[in-house]
Amino acid sequence: MKQYQNIAIIAALTGVIAKMTYFLTLAPNEAWDNYVRLFYLLAFLIALFFGLRSFKKRATRSDFTHDVKTGMKITSIFSLIISIFTWVYYKWIDPEYFANRISEAMSQAPEESIEAVETNVSFIFNAFTHSTITLFGMMVIGFFYTLIVVLIMRAKPEIFVG
Repeated sequence: MKQYQNIAIIAALTGVIAKMTYFLTLAPNEAWDNYVRLFYLLAFLIALFFGLRSFKKRATRSDFTHDVKTGMKITSIFSLIISIFTWVYYKWIDPEYFANRISEAMSQAPEESIEAVETNVSFIFNAFTHSTITLFGMMVIGFFYTLIVVLIMRAKPEIFVG
């Protein structure tokens, strides 16, 4: 396995450990959920930076598209691990999270549209839907982050490669 793939796996597992530590030690609430998501993004950026850096040390004469492909490989590994963990987390570890969200939405729904709201809310607050959105969102964000990091690395390679 290549070093940049190992970096992506380590960063994703660090995010998983952070989420489980948060779940087991703190009382999970919506206010702290954003910090976990931001930690995922920080771990992803660190993985992307160090993964591309290790790739560029070995392939000093790679072209732009090869650099972007490598960045997207890092993105896909990280996103897949986090997405699978998200599904497992909300399916088996904390299944009450979505049940609570559904009941909150149902309590605020008007009486005449309760069935429609229940159908929509049950689809939205679902482990599979949430993990799919996580995967898609991280891949899109990862593409733009990859472009930015690759452009910076190509503009100033001496800073990153050393």
